Amino acid sequence: MATGHLRAGDAEELLALLRAARSLDPGPVLPWELLEGLLRLVPADLDLTARLVDHRDLRTVVVQGVLADGTRGVERAGEDALTGPSGRLRSPLVGPQSQRVLRRVLSAADLHPGDGTGPLHPEVTTDVPGELVVPLRAPLGQAPVLLFLRSGGTPFGERDRRLLELARPHLLELWLDAEHRRADVPRLTAREWEVLGLAGAGLYAEEIAAALRIAVGTVRKHTEHIREKCGTHTVAEAAARCLPYGPGPGQPVVRWGG
Repeated sequence: MATGHLRAGDAEELLALLRAARSLDPGPVLPWELLEGLLRLVPADLDLTARLVDHRDLRTVVVQGVLADGTRGVERAGEDALTGPSGRLRSPLVGPQSQRVLRRVLSAADLHPGDGTGPLHPEVTTDVPGELVVPLRAPLGQAPVLLFLRSGGTPFGERDRRLLELARPHLLELWLDAEHRRADVPRLTAREWEVLGLAGAGLYAEEIAAALRIAVGTVRKHTEHIREKCGTHTVAEAAARCLPYGPGPGQPVVRWGG
């Protein structure tokens, strides 16, 4: 992607933020320091919220927000108020305008599972001048959405959109990584995930070996490592623990610039 609209140092600052985020506390949706860093890069004088939404029934599960003054807040479905010290976060759980924003975002194809071959939709939308919406595609029923809000309809510019488009795929990987860390899912190799997936589907070691074209002894060694990493007695227990979260990011969070 061309970066002609970015300011000097934008890409480097974003790169450093993304690299640091994987070692940070995962937070309720994304690491708090990651949201605060994004708010410095793309200023929004109201707030930045990261919402975990369920596109199957247009339901917001949790809202994590940072105000321009640094105040943090969290709201979860079913709760009456934010748990943070301030109630000023513009939560998508309340208000007709917020519901309109949520429904518009959730109607985008890239919040739904798929192979990415369908119609293209804007990655970063600005239907309302003071709103910048960043949906993240996820293979599960739930997906995160970032919403930047400015007061008085102050428009977001091309630089803001391009910077977030550059960050968008890495933000998805950071969310998947955060999901794994919140669930205490161990880090498995790509091959271990393959073995675990087939074992979870009920295949025996011989069938897994044939499917992956590896030796039966190699399959058994992988399952031994999986059990050790998961702290389980059987690979079936490991599959029940890990498979609901998927294999997670298959590549490093940051693939560009180094």
